Amino acid sequence: MSAMPLTGGEMVVRALALHGTVQAFGIPGTHNLEIYRHLAAYGISHVTPRHEQGAGYAADGYARVTGRPGVAITTTGPALLNIAAAVGQAYSDSVPLLVVSPGMPLRHPRQATGLLHEMRSQTEALRGVAAFSHRVSTVDEIGTAVARAFTLFTTERPRPVHIEIPLDLLGSAESVVPLRLSPPVRPATPRSEQLARAGEALRTASRPALVLGGGARGAASELCSLVEELAAPVVTTANGKGVVDESHPLSLGVSLHSPAVQKWLADCDVVLAVGTELAESDLWSEPVPLGGTLVRVDLDPAQMYAGVPAHIPLVGDAREIVSALLSACREGPRGSSKAPPPRPATGAVAEGSRRMVQLRLVRGGC
Repeated sequence: MSAMPLTGGEMVVRALALHGTVQAFGIPGTHNLEIYRHLAAYGISHVTPRHEQGAGYAADGYARVTGRPGVAITTTGPALLNIAAAVGQAYSDSVPLLVVSPGMPLRHPRQATGLLHEMRSQTEALRGVAAFSHRVSTVDEIGTAVARAFTLFTTERPRPVHIEIPLDLLGSAESVVPLRLSPPVRPATPRSEQLARAGEALRTASRPALVLGGGARGAASELCSLVEELAAPVVTTANGKGVVDESHPLSLGVSLHSPAVQKWLADCDVVLAVGTELAESDLWSEPVPLGGTLVRVDLDPAQMYAGVPAHIPLVGDAREIVSALLSACREGPRGSSKAPPPRPATGAVAEGSRRMVQLRLVRGGC
């Protein structure tokens, strides 16, 4: 591969553009101007808030609404620490947020010299709140660091990342190899027998229910179809709000925190939880049992044992798994002579189901 000279400032912008970035948030400052210099040339628009924390929350909101990673650019020291609160929230809520900042020069002495915005270690400060904090040591390494971030965003549980570029690399031109794209790696998929077991549990359930979190957003259409196929009421966490339209006859809205809803879920024979931690922040209480059989769908294998452990764990992409479950519920097991039990359609029956659940909630003190 032939090498070409690029400055660190242009390298980071080119790497972002290569990975589809079209919008960034941040505040220009003395140390990051070499990054800002190249944004327009690579078609990246920019929004300047009043404070770096606002830039972090704006990028977080952009990621939640568009499904694309949010990108925020800060300057050094205090500016980077200003965005740490937004990074911490993005970590908690599994939001793909990339923070790019300058850092002290490569050969900056450990002994403080009074350089503008000097601090002991930006990397260590952000490592405590981000999925990882990567300080590069060459211009060429910038492309690798950006590709690493976007790989995490698309193949693992999405969480915030910080990339630090030493000041002396931003304006220095170095010979670099062609940029690297994040590899097209697909998330793990459950074994066919796990999917079949989950599909059978849902298909034969007499009192099914769905609990949806923020990780279900990419499967909204498929989940709506599954809700209707099962005639199953659905509740969401705050982060899952709107995955199924709250005007839908089977939607109970953002009510997972309600003690009455939790009592109702405990009475269900099968609960399908998609993209939610089922944690204290979702339940507003300690984790509680949710029905006879709990089927969990999540990108993060660790979630299958956290909070409320899954009886049937399904690790992988929510959209692919829910599509497979929908097919299993519609078709039933292959080679079976027994027809699946009939499911009521939405409409009057579904409205009746919702009203019955709501009546239980009211009687339960919701």
